[in-house]
Amino acid sequence: MSRTTRVTITASAVTLLCLGASLSASPQVIAETLGREVHTFSPLDPSTYPGRAEQEPPRALDASTAPRQQSTMSPDGTWMPKQPTEDADATAPGAQPPVFGIAGAEASAQPPQTPSTQADSHEPAAPQTSDVASAPENVDEDAGLDPTDQDDTETGQPAEEDDPVVPDVDTPESVTVIVNKLRPLPEDFVPEDLVELPAEFSQDTVELREEAAEATEKLFAAAHEDGIDLTVISAYRSFEYQQELYEGYTAQHGTDRTNEMSARPGHSEHQTGLAIDVDTPDGAHTLQQSFGETQAGQWLAEHADTYGFVIRYPQGAHEVTGFQYEPWHLRYFGEDYAQQIMEGSGVAETEFDLDPAPDYAP
Repeated sequence: MSRTTRVTITASAVTLLCLGASLSASPQVIAETLGREVHTFSPLDPSTYPGRAEQEPPRALDASTAPRQQSTMSPDGTWMPKQPTEDADATAPGAQPPVFGIAGAEASAQPPQTPSTQADSHEPAAPQTSDVASAPENVDEDAGLDPTDQDDTETGQPAEEDDPVVPDVDTPESVTVIVNKLRPLPEDFVPEDLVELPAEFSQDTVELREEAAEATEKLFAAAHEDGIDLTVISAYRSFEYQQELYEGYTAQHGTDRTNEMSARPGHSEHQTGLAIDVDTPDGAHTLQQSFGETQAGQWLAEHADTYGFVIRYPQGAHEVTGFQYEPWHLRYFGEDYAQQIMEGSGVAETEFDLDPAPDYAP
């Protein structure tokens, strides 16, 4: 009888031992082993049911409903309280995992699932992915930037540079304005920055625009260093003064001859304040084409563009400029444009893509 009793106790012990082992292997441990999200809940606390944490607060538990402490059987067959297992990664009952970034905030704003939805599912909850916000797809990183400040990254070529500045050939105040038989100036145009040239540059009082006057001084100083002395015999002329000259030439030489050697009022470059007629102090070749054969004329043809001047009416360009060869007539364009003209055809109309002006419009 005693033997039978010992066997019965042993079988009961084995049964209790298996039950204790199954209780030790809680769903929390199994879920963590499988790498799934842990849902810790108590059958005595409905607030810990999946999906119920946000729907109703935990109920107050009294001694009769409080969860019982787990126990386990010792090897000698006695029951002992089970020591809780510390798990830093375990989530407290009813607590939600931390949410990061904007995406997490949006996820938490979604309505919670009803208990019946998760209660009907016997599958372990799927592991949640990181809620850290990531950059949205198909974002144009160049949006809002000025396209002109960007290189062509697709071709690897830098952005195209701006085109060279086109000369202003129409504005009367422009240093590159073109005046000829088809392009007159306004009758009342008078440059606002006229200055007198120093007395040593001319026997008379003459005026030029300030920029052209400074360039004239540099031109004459350079010529002097090379043994060439120059003088100005004509510079700025008003519309009224040009009219007097034209009428006097017409009375002396006739209209056809005058139109070849002198401009009508409003069509003279002298009205711009950017043109000068030069000569040597002895006056041996004043307003004569032979001036181009002198040492002074040849020096000007070679060096004038360095200081911003060109021989405005070169030899052989009558059908474009409308005037005969005048080696004494210099026109200021500025150094860059003067050199551009002389490196090309030597004719301003041609280099600035303007129509020839062989005669006045009918």
